[in-house]
Amino acid sequence: MNDNYEELITSFKKAGWIMAILGGLGMLMRLIFTNERFVMSIWTKKIVAASIVGLLVFFSLHEVDLDEVYKSVICSISGSFAPELFDFVRNKFLSKLKQNE
Repeated sequence: MNDNYEELITSFKKAGWIMAILGGLGMLMRLIFTNERFVMSIWTKKIVAASIVGLLVFFSLHEVDLDEVYKSVICSISGSFAPELFDFVRNKFLSKLKQNE
């Protein structure tokens, strides 16, 4: 168990942080190519959310036997869908809270 953790940390130090950047860049490209009005706070939140999703995807795909190029593409694409993913999770969470009241 400890070896797997150390291997994961070593892999993250080598290239994992790049996946967070790729997720953020995927969102930035999406924002640039859409007609969404530039609001610094909203764009920053979306890019940070995309970076978080890129990291989560990196950790999810760490043990998957897949070429690194494909993992990078998956991180970029998943980062571009980060706002919808966070909205979905937030809405599900809030609806469960309302049901329990």
